[in-house]
Amino acid sequence: MGIISVQEKTNKFWDNYSKFLIRFSWIILILSLIITVGLTICLLCLIQIRQFDQTDFIVRNGRASKNAQLINKIFGSDKDVRTHQQMDLYPALDVIIKRKINHENINETNMLNNQIIEEIRSLDKLIHSIQINDVNNSKQYNYTSLCAIINRACMIDGNYLLSDKFHKDALNLRYVESGIYFDSLTGANGLASFIFGKDYKIINATVPEVDYDEEEDEEEEKGEPEDLPVVKHTSSEKTISYVPIFRIRYSLNISNDHMRHLSTQWEREVLHYLNEKYQSNLIEISPSTSTAITDTVGKQARDEGPFMAIMLLIFFIFVGFFISIQGNFHTSVGYLSICGVLNLALATGATFGLLSVFKIQIIEPMALIIFVVAIIESMRISIVCGEYHQIIKEYLPVSSINASTKIDIEKILPSIIKSTRPYFLSSTLIIMITYAIMSIISPMSCTRYLGLTIVLYIFIEYITHCTFFASCLVITLKRIKSRRHCLFCHQLPNDYYIKDRRKSLSKTLNKQVTTLTNVDPIFKKIFTGFLCLLSVIFIICSIWLISSIDTRLYEDKFLPKNASSLKSYMRAHFENYDIGPVIMFVIPKPMNYENKKNQLLIHNLVAQCLNETAMNNKFKLVWLEQEDLHDVLTSRNPLSVRLTPYSQNDLVISDKKNKSVIKASRFFCQYRSTKGDRNDLQAMYNMYTYAEQSSLPSIFPYSFIFLHYESLAQIRREVYLLTIFTVTTTFLITFVIFLSFGKALLIFTNLLALLTGSLACLYLFHNLTFNFANSLWLFVIPVIFLDTLIHASFNITKSKWKYNRVILSLLISLCIFSLFSIETYIYHVIRQSLIYQSIICFILINFILPSWYYIIETVLKKNKNDRQPVPTENPDVIQLPVAGTEIQNLVYEPNGNMNNSI
Repeated sequence: MGIISVQEKTNKFWDNYSKFLIRFSWIILILSLIITVGLTICLLCLIQIRQFDQTDFIVRNGRASKNAQLINKIFGSDKDVRTHQQMDLYPALDVIIKRKINHENINETNMLNNQIIEEIRSLDKLIHSIQINDVNNSKQYNYTSLCAIINRACMIDGNYLLSDKFHKDALNLRYVESGIYFDSLTGANGLASFIFGKDYKIINATVPEVDYDEEEDEEEEKGEPEDLPVVKHTSSEKTISYVPIFRIRYSLNISNDHMRHLSTQWEREVLHYLNEKYQSNLIEISPSTSTAITDTVGKQARDEGPFMAIMLLIFFIFVGFFISIQGNFHTSVGYLSICGVLNLALATGATFGLLSVFKIQIIEPMALIIFVVAIIESMRISIVCGEYHQIIKEYLPVSSINASTKIDIEKILPSIIKSTRPYFLSSTLIIMITYAIMSIISPMSCTRYLGLTIVLYIFIEYITHCTFFASCLVITLKRIKSRRHCLFCHQLPNDYYIKDRRKSLSKTLNKQVTTLTNVDPIFKKIFTGFLCLLSVIFIICSIWLISSIDTRLYEDKFLPKNASSLKSYMRAHFENYDIGPVIMFVIPKPMNYENKKNQLLIHNLVAQCLNETAMNNKFKLVWLEQEDLHDVLTSRNPLSVRLTPYSQNDLVISDKKNKSVIKASRFFCQYRSTKGDRNDLQAMYNMYTYAEQSSLPSIFPYSFIFLHYESLAQIRREVYLLTIFTVTTTFLITFVIFLSFGKALLIFTNLLALLTGSLACLYLFHNLTFNFANSLWLFVIPVIFLDTLIHASFNITKSKWKYNRVILSLLISLCIFSLFSIETYIYHVIRQSLIYQSIICFILINFILPSWYYIIETVLKKNKNDRQPVPTENPDVIQLPVAGTEIQNLVYEPNGNMNNSI
């Protein structure tokens, strides 16, 4: 009785809504236009677009962010320290240099050559000479003058390669066990693993040490012939005989936003010059900067953006075409698809206009939301038009006797609304609740902002659909009632549709389907059972596959083909180096560093770090091994004199009368690479664990890459959570609104198959990874076919053409899109994911849903027949009623034939 009462109230609400639309259709149309157009004008006047990059993914209140704030508090600003001590990636030019291969002798790749070294010094002078213009004060700056602004020499990592000492010793370069090369005269220095790569070779060489007598010197000055110099003694030591690569990094220290802007401008200018203009016959360079990847990817995406717009236009054209061919000359409503496009434009303008009114900046990935909502709106338009054509057939006269009978709009419109609007309402609530929850729990600003925008956008789209588009539908029905063709004013004769009745495509298809359904029931049971079993296996395999999807910070396919220099740099970075971001362990409190136990704890922590597979086991910077602890604590000299260059800024010392106290310190180990895969993320979590388990006071690890690794882990977590929340919310909302557990469960399983299946296909066939490039698209795509599955599940026996034409239009537009020469990675992900979702959705609504429907109905019929009361003469036998109301509700479909869905 309660269920019947709720259904009656719901039907009454939709009836009143229909009457309101019929009575005030033009007023509703005009008011919706005024409001949405007004907000669109606000958008055009107040719009603020902000550039988007991967820093928007940073977990602001995460562990890494809090540690960074604490390090800033302890050690001060990191803008004037060495690269491995910095807590962010600041503007810099990083140049990897290789020797040009002579085809006559391809093995000549050794960089230890005087000509090569001179060429590199010339390159350095060229880099220092490149100038930029400051528009604020009309001044020009080069690298040296930019450094002079902040009154200090900028850091050049690997400047040992530019020193006179290296130029002198290069052909007989001694191997230093610590890996630190230092020029005491100029202060130039460099780490062997950085400036030489990982593949340099060492040999045991005999080094002659010679002395000349004074007489021999005089003879040399006179130019007289001389014998070979007298060798006093020889020594055997390790020397570096082969170096395949050189590397120099020009860091730009920044002190304010203006300096950051100038530094970024300089690195972009010098990168452009080196890529486009620099030429050398001796060396090949692969430069990169802090903004190189984001600039390259962003520019390519903006250049190819119009192709996405063309694809969307093609999609709308095909949807409109397929909608227009349904019905006859009198009942065709193809122009309603144009009204749907206008509805989408008005909803878009109203949504972003409202954001602009409240001075909320719009980011570039918002275009992804527009693309998703456009597909959702197209499906809703198609469903409305499909239901309209199915319902209006019942009210059209079939003979000349009743040809003068007019169509009753007050009966048609409520039927159309009741067969569409409740399903749209449920999907709207599902989307809004799901993304509202994700926005609340997400610690990343970009997904929180995107989720709230989706909530607002889908709400406004539903409101405009219920007002503007519904008014267009009512006006259409009024014209059909007055026998006017579409939007034209000329009136058709009363018997027009009697004369024009012809065999339609839909009738032909229905006859073919009826013929195909006359199949042996046993075969149908086997076939449908196989499909149901296959769907269950598909879901299980998909869940298993998506659990294996890895994360990536960078992949070669992110970059377009024309970014050959940047690709060469990244390839050299992975192939020629075993060094990645540095991890610093910070001890923020004073302790007794002279205590052997504390020293052992520090060395043990470093050893644990080096033993990780993702770590470089050849690199560590522990100031205890480099410095004289007794001198550090007792000397009265300035700290810059007491410490070597590689330990500067690693100690915070408070000088007292008799002895200094170390208030804080840090030491370092290093990642092997910057892949950002599971191993790298697990190594980060292990560093946190090792620090927590250590007895050192309040010690914690930090690396600037931790900010990005935390974001990658959060992206993977949120994609999984979004899938879970979407299917769970769908189950709950459909059960509450439609009071059918069976239908809710059916929608739940098919939606789960759709979402997990598309991700599994992307992983299986395209090696999908979770990364900053595709994360926002994966965040918005799960709801594209939500309306389709919900409406199809409650209308299994009805025609599927209203869904299939949208899917077919999308597939055609995607195929045309594939003909364009697209290199942007995210556009490839969009195309592939939409293709897989479209194919899976098509299979679900045309084969899997009808199969489950047939199996369930067959089982229920069998159970019903088995439980029929058997006549008995024994009065003591009591016949119990069959409790099957809830299950019967699953398969009850009015005006339908079960065979037509198979």
